[in-house]
Amino acid sequence: MLILEYYDQWADHIEDYLNGIDEDLWRSVVSGPYRADLVQAIGNVGATEDMIAQGNKKKEKDKRCLRELRGAIPPFVYNYVRGCKTAKEIWDALKKNYQGNERTKKSLVTKCLSELTYFKQKENESIDAYYDRLNELIFKCNKYGLVRTTLEFNPTFVFKLRKKW
Repeated sequence: MLILEYYDQWADHIEDYLNGIDEDLWRSVVSGPYRADLVQAIGNVGATEDMIAQGNKKKEKDKRCLRELRGAIPPFVYNYVRGCKTAKEIWDALKKNYQGNERTKKSLVTKCLSELTYFKQKENESIDAYYDRLNELIFKCNKYGLVRTTLEFNPTFVFKLRKKW
């Protein structure tokens, strides 16, 4: 199920999931639905019947992919993509909204850097909760390309502890 903060990981998992079931499902996302009008018949009647049968199988896979994607998003997100008729349309709409464009990404990087700058242990926050919050922030930093070593995060952890520690 899609959790908006983890869109990138969800997208990777869905790609793996669809490819694991059947590579043609992922093809529906990447290439869009099968279109018989783009296929040209070549050869005899038997070959044409085979093409029609293959086309019908691809249409079924397109429908299945659409169902799989709809099933992997929460209701409030489904309402947003409800008008999408193909798996590719859903995928593109989700990517646009939750991965964002370059401007959105830059603002997220700035926000992450700001959080890192002002990060400190809260009053009445246990050391475990503080550590978990730092790990969440490290995850965000990595997600937006702000990769730091553990040695770079250690001083942040130690120097931002409450005085009692």
